[in-house]
Amino acid sequence: MASVSISCPSCSATDGVVRNGKSTAGHQRYLCSHCRKTWQLQFTYTASQPGTHQKII
Repeated sequence: MASVSISCPSCSATDGVVRNGKSTAGHQRYLCSHCRKTWQLQFTYTASQPGTHQKII
């Protein structure tokens, strides 16, 4: 089985990242056990991606 190292976008930790359910669109969500932030790697809509709001402004 292949393992992919995912780091937290908030605190950059790699050892405390666990899967945390799925979004309403069916994409995998992740949880950092260090800073308790949740995020997902895939988005259905481009407007939901991080950094898009800054590009619009």
